[in-house]
Amino acid sequence: MNTQIFEEEAVLQRLRHYLPHQNPLKDFINDNVLKPFQNLPFHEALETASVYFGYKTYLHLKEYRKLYAKNKISHAVLDKIIAEQKGKGGLTTWKHKLLQEQYDTAWRNRLGYLHHVWMRQYWINIEKEVHSFLFRFVGSYVDQGIAMEKFPTESKTFLGAIKELERNSFWVKIFKSSRVRHLLLHTDCSMESLLKILVGDESLYEQYLFDQQFAHAGWSGMVAVLEKHPETLLDKKHISLHDFIVFELLLEIDALDRKFNENGWTALVYSLEEQVIPLFRPSNEANCSRSMPFGKRLTNGRCTIRS
Repeated sequence: MNTQIFEEEAVLQRLRHYLPHQNPLKDFINDNVLKPFQNLPFHEALETASVYFGYKTYLHLKEYRKLYAKNKISHAVLDKIIAEQKGKGGLTTWKHKLLQEQYDTAWRNRLGYLHHVWMRQYWINIEKEVHSFLFRFVGSYVDQGIAMEKFPTESKTFLGAIKELERNSFWVKIFKSSRVRHLLLHTDCSMESLLKILVGDESLYEQYLFDQQFAHAGWSGMVAVLEKHPETLLDKKHISLHDFIVFELLLEIDALDRKFNENGWTALVYSLEEQVIPLFRPSNEANCSRSMPFGKRLTNGRCTIRS
């Protein structure tokens, strides 16, 4: 088992870097999801975004072949690139490889794999169980006077407000699980302790959090922006990415406890059937050969046209 140590603040910093920088908005905007990769050379940035997060940054091989057949891709340019990379003597062989031979182009996204193990193992859609309430609750907390009713507590922090509601409200009980209520009210409720219950292997904690937060990247990005720039709201709210994540982890444990009872389910590590590819492992040549388009000039020195 990997002995990688979970460093909470370092993971939160990486999340803030890769999440969209999303201010609270009334209308939809199209955010540039490739912004975190702008420090890399162009093709390396597209490759890395594809490998890490599953973004479709190039067309499928079949689509490039169709474009070539319709003369949308220059025959002369393709010949020139093959000759530059493989020599003029290999032109016929490599052109056949590019245009005719069949390859395994299946691609398993690294992002999202861990979070979806719940469905495979327990037939529970953890996102469906949690997201609706999570979004409504957070939306109510940061509300700027649009909601018909004001958020019922004036606690200085988001997690403090949750604790106050759970401890003092007679009518409102956020959590159904007695274990979760105990975790919230009688422990330090650390992110690491909650991940131990849900995931079980410290080396997977960071990847699980990326899976979780990128399932609603807009909301997480908004919270990260509000944490850094509370002045964005006229009625300032003290919410942090840390508290947002802790709340979601508690909701996930609560959902699993409600469905299976506290002793009816185990941490994800015991349900894994294959090795988990670390989210930020540098892409190797095998990954590169699948993610790069055919006929493209490869300039980063790490990938070449391969059979």
